[in-house]
Amino acid sequence: MISKTLYRALMLLIAVIFPLSLVCAEKVPAGDRRFTWVGRASYGVNNEVTFDWTATYCRIRFKGDTLRMRVTDTKRNYYNVYIDRAQDAQPTLVLTTQGDSVYEFVMHRCNHVHNVVLQKRTEAEQGRNTFYWFETDGHFLQAEPYRMRQIEFIGDSYTCGYGIENCDSTDHFTPETENVCKSFVSLVAHKLKADYTVIAHSGMGVCRNYNSKYPGWTMPKRYNCWFDMDSTIRYYGNSEWRPVTVIMLGGNDFSCGVTPNYEKFRDAYFSILNQLDDSMVVVCCSKTKDTELSRYVERVVLECDHPNAYFFAADFDAYTNHRQYLGADKHPNEKAHRLLAEQLYGFLKIFF
Repeated sequence: MISKTLYRALMLLIAVIFPLSLVCAEKVPAGDRRFTWVGRASYGVNNEVTFDWTATYCRIRFKGDTLRMRVTDTKRNYYNVYIDRAQDAQPTLVLTTQGDSVYEFVMHRCNHVHNVVLQKRTEAEQGRNTFYWFETDGHFLQAEPYRMRQIEFIGDSYTCGYGIENCDSTDHFTPETENVCKSFVSLVAHKLKADYTVIAHSGMGVCRNYNSKYPGWTMPKRYNCWFDMDSTIRYYGNSEWRPVTVIMLGGNDFSCGVTPNYEKFRDAYFSILNQLDDSMVVVCCSKTKDTELSRYVERVVLECDHPNAYFFAADFDAYTNHRQYLGADKHPNEKAHRLLAEQLYGFLKIFF
């Protein structure tokens, strides 16, 4: 039987410990300034964070044993989750978001400071996400802010990593095999130790989309939108975001054996360049050398008014014609993206 003195001592100890555990637990909106969101993320009235562009990511730093979050998804998306490891490493796990759910991660190293990165690997047509809050049994710390080196990639399915994790070129696309985190854009950004955003959508072209689908809704109009799948909300920029911009477009304009009119292509390309800051570097790329597309893009750079525009042509067809370099729907797989990344990195590093 416990004596009265011992009982009172135990109650006093519980009274001290229990309030402390409540003080250490934190539940804060996803838009809290201690989290670093990289990408076109919109902050709502309750400081929730909404976005749909591919590759958008969040850096979270905290001390504790668990991390919980509430997320809604209009369809279904896949996220790479990096726990205490770099973004160029194998992700700790792949998270599937669907509906309105609460997700929890349990840390292996208890009561330590942890760094977590959540990155959307699927493109916008797979759905829009809203992150409402993050919660930990410990407390949140300031995550790494924007890096000094910043890159923005504007592109199409190649940029999105469409079918990249599939090794059979006869297979058709599924969202599970799309992973922008393995595409050339991510590889280049990691080599440059830069933060990056991706404004890309499969099938998009400069003046003509793949097989002439969605006429009038090409990348020049889509670029200026806060959400990829919503043309009504205009993006007004971010004063902290001053990137080198890489444009990798044009393949869809020439799809299905069609050669677009040069003047029409040029004027549409100009409309993209006119939306970019004249003081920042813009690299206009062609995935292939010695092609009509390459000649079009090179002429655009020569004729445009942007004072910091440059032309780069990769030697991509040399290996994407081989099955060993192809993923779903004959799109480049990981091996091909690594080769493209090496070429683009060799050109871009002079600007950093």
